[in-house]
Amino acid sequence: MPMATSAKTRANRTSPAGPRRPRRPAAPAPPQLENAGRQAAIERAKLDWESTADALAALVCLLGQDGEITRTNRVIEDWSLGTVSGVVGKHAHAVLHPGCRNTRCAIAGFIKQSLGEIRDGSRQQFELQETIGARFLHLTIRPMRQRAGAESGRGDARAVLVVTDLSALYRAQDALERLNSSLEERVRARTQALADANRDLRNEIIRREQAEVALRGSRNELVALSEQLIGAQEGERKRIALELHDSVGQSLSAVKYTLERGLELLRQPRLGNPGAVFQLAVRRIQETAESIRSISMNLRPKLLDDLGAASAIQWFCRDFAEIYPSLTIVTELAVNDGQVPDRLATVVYRSVQELLNNVAKHSRAKHVLVKLSLDDNTLLLEVRDSGVGLEKATPESRRHGSGLRNLRERAQMTGGQFNIVQAPGRGTLAQLSWRLAEEDRAAPGIAARAAK
Repeated sequence: MPMATSAKTRANRTSPAGPRRPRRPAAPAPPQLENAGRQAAIERAKLDWESTADALAALVCLLGQDGEITRTNRVIEDWSLGTVSGVVGKHAHAVLHPGCRNTRCAIAGFIKQSLGEIRDGSRQQFELQETIGARFLHLTIRPMRQRAGAESGRGDARAVLVVTDLSALYRAQDALERLNSSLEERVRARTQALADANRDLRNEIIRREQAEVALRGSRNELVALSEQLIGAQEGERKRIALELHDSVGQSLSAVKYTLERGLELLRQPRLGNPGAVFQLAVRRIQETAESIRSISMNLRPKLLDDLGAASAIQWFCRDFAEIYPSLTIVTELAVNDGQVPDRLATVVYRSVQELLNNVAKHSRAKHVLVKLSLDDNTLLLEVRDSGVGLEKATPESRRHGSGLRNLRERAQMTGGQFNIVQAPGRGTLAQLSWRLAEEDRAAPGIAARAAK
């Protein structure tokens, strides 16, 4: 006991700070101050939440367990859905889709299903896109975090609803789709236009190539026709020269000799009677005049100018039958001179000449029918023979003959058509037709001849 006391005494003496004093416990804060601090913290948190939520462009709502709004930001007012205080306690569907009476509304079903699954804890996030009026909305619901061990009341927030207005984005996408569609349509149209232009260009190239081929053919035919024309002119001149030499020239020589003999008889009456010689000279002069008239009629018959094509054809067929007595020519002229236009009179006459000459030279026919008719304002010339036909023509006539080509050219130049039909064993039928216009039927020449 004295040892313990002395030890304690020594300990107190050796402690530089002296003996330790026990600490007193801090006095507890009054209840009023603790509640005031908690309330101030809550207010600060509320202000922070409101400031943060109001700064968002999306609508943010805290939802209760039945879908009622417990808190929202001021976007609700920007969207003209109500006031911040006015929507508290209302169902989110009634606020977002006012006036909806559809029992199957997608938004109402979405909110109900989302809150039900949040209570069950089966999912953590729910999304929906829906159109309300002119707005395209994207809705997202997430559950609120609960503090561990804290019990929530019926009016506490259970979920967060975030509604984003995607109208501008949808309009931009729609405008972009329309622009893309317009561009695609323009590209298709341009592509089609280019394809059409290429096709037209190819067709134009083909047409020009065909026209060039036809032009070369026409040029060759023109050269051949020019050569034939020159040959025909030379042949006609030769024929006229021969006729003038053989008939007119010899006749004039005979007349000259007869007149010289008559003059000699006048000087020497004892040699004979000059009257008989002069009468012989007169007869020879008349024969020469007839020869000249015949040559002139072969070149261009006066009947063609005085009367018309029908009379000229009738005279030519009669004269041709006298030249070729073995050929029987039948004429059926169902038109008069006044019905053949002046522009076609020479063509019709020359065509008959050419066709009958071809029949006489190549067909070996015995009968020929020459028919001229007018049917439905179409002038039709037909020459049908009973000869051997074109298929049995001689190679020389095929190679050098130009009569049919000349007939076709004459018809085309005057607006007509030329056709030739072969009937084996029954000869050949040549047809030339012209469609008469109104001015052809009212031509002065036709009216004048019709009045005669």
